[in-house]
Amino acid sequence: MKNIAKIFVTVFLIGISLSAIGQSLITPDESGLSLEKLETIDRILNEYVDQEEVAGGVALIARKGQIGYLKAFGMKDIESKQQMKTDNIFRIASMTKAITVASTMMLFEDGYFTLDDAVSKYIPEFSNMQVMVEDTVNKSYVLEKARSQITIRHLLNHTSGLTYAFLKQPYISDIYIENEIYNGLGESEGSIEDMVKRLAKLPLVHHPGEKWQYGLNMDVLGYLIEVVSGQTFDKFVTDRLFVPLEMNDTYFYLPQQKVKRLASLYGIDSLGQLRKLIGLDQTRFFTDYTMHETNKNYFSGGGGLVSTAEDYFKFLQMLLSNGKFKDKQLLGRKTVELMTSEQTGDKFNWFKGHGFGSGFAISRGPIFTGNPGSEGTYSWLGYFDSFYWVDPQEELIGILMTQLNPNKNDMNVKFKNLMYQAIND
Repeated sequence: MKNIAKIFVTVFLIGISLSAIGQSLITPDESGLSLEKLETIDRILNEYVDQEEVAGGVALIARKGQIGYLKAFGMKDIESKQQMKTDNIFRIASMTKAITVASTMMLFEDGYFTLDDAVSKYIPEFSNMQVMVEDTVNKSYVLEKARSQITIRHLLNHTSGLTYAFLKQPYISDIYIENEIYNGLGESEGSIEDMVKRLAKLPLVHHPGEKWQYGLNMDVLGYLIEVVSGQTFDKFVTDRLFVPLEMNDTYFYLPQQKVKRLASLYGIDSLGQLRKLIGLDQTRFFTDYTMHETNKNYFSGGGGLVSTAEDYFKFLQMLLSNGKFKDKQLLGRKTVELMTSEQTGDKFNWFKGHGFGSGFAISRGPIFTGNPGSEGTYSWLGYFDSFYWVDPQEELIGILMTQLNPNKNDMNVKFKNLMYQAIND
């Protein structure tokens, strides 16, 4: 396996027209990037493959609207000796969230709602929410009426009081599991409507607006979009985002003819070794994507999409271009500004030196983070080890796609640091 892992495949396309994205892949120097520094990224990514910490992946760096670095490294599937290619498809998990936020804001711009509207106005099941309060004496909990309604804004910035079962919080995680509350990462029964209505009957982990808590907020927004628009969420996002952005490889359910391009999913076992997730893991993480043939109605706004590095670049570049792609204005400039501005203050504490906006962590700058990156850089990640950053000041986008869970390496941190060191103008 080690010999296979040492195979390092790069696809570096210089000066070739990428008509699918309406951009050219230019030489690094033209985009203000140092070729020498980018070659350091090659070496570092190679080392992670060589050390069997990751099977492979795709890295993309764009500057000033142009892709200056696009490479595949390692293996798509180790066991069958399939090399990774730049057009391989990845489970992007929570990178889905930004797309759901953009979709929500499109309806906001269409005048269908205000951000401070109660969610119960559109989904009545959320009218009478209760909050779980821990009873430490009896090692249990009591319920009290929520002090306020959940608003659309609360969903956008994760302050609603909803959570995820996989975070394994006392009591509530078991309640979610007992009520078949899905996280959007694997097989699901029924539709997103069914799940959201079950979720609305369960207690919140805090009063709306009082804390930041990662949770199923974007899944609720996905269903809200269905209610308001009259379309299924997959149809809405396809019509309003994927088609205009020419994101031809982004789906909730991958067409059969593209399944062969889906990168295999790996984990790290108890001995610290890479292993392909199969069997029971396959059920949880849909390694074999054809499993979804029996149910294609569950459109998770929080984690359900698959995509490619180039497709996701198109979406991020639209945001960086103030909502514009080619000659199409998909979102207003001030709407993008709102989405990518800090909104939760010190409630957000996941990443040092960051606040939180609508679906994004927002950097407060290197004086607070202790790492390279401009103030206002927005970013997020996916459960299966995919990451992205957008730095408006530097007109810089970085995307790193792999398929690994759990991840115990620091590859994404090194990639980001090296990406900034490559700036040479």
